[in-house]
Amino acid sequence: MADAVQVREARAEDREVLLDLHERLYVGQRDRVVDRSDLPLIDYHDYEQVLADDLAALMADRSAVVLVAESGEGILGYITGRVRVESRRVLPRRGVVEDWYVAEQARGTGIGRALLLELERRLTSRGCDVIESATWAGNDEARKAHEALGFREIRVLYRKRSRAADVD
Repeated sequence: MADAVQVREARAEDREVLLDLHERLYVGQRDRVVDRSDLPLIDYHDYEQVLADDLAALMADRSAVVLVAESGEGILGYITGRVRVESRRVLPRRGVVEDWYVAEQARGTGIGRALLLELERRLTSRGCDVIESATWAGNDEARKAHEALGFREIRVLYRKRSRAADVD
């Protein structure tokens, strides 16, 4: 990356590029790291529309943080997050990273780190005590990126089809 990268808030005119990156994360990346036999456990009907609706809701939600990393080459990555409050927890205000994606050609250049650090700064300024993020179990690259940025694996999620679903 010869061009300097700027992390900034996403704007309405970024929507099409963001939708492309959102699809690359939730379809392209998913298809590389999730076993095909597991897809029914996580898939949606009309996934393209689900992703478009998800992005539109994020862009419209004033409480959400939606950031992009941009250089002279265009937008190379994005990250989104929100504050979640669980008053019964010892650390009640969680900054939740919801989406985090860097275009393949820009990986390993520090863009992912820059996006995460800016999101963390903004969530911390909103009073967050802890930052959390999730990724697919088979996404070794993302797991390593999380660990390099100080995240620790805390919880593992399991899913299976119910026996009733197998009968259908």
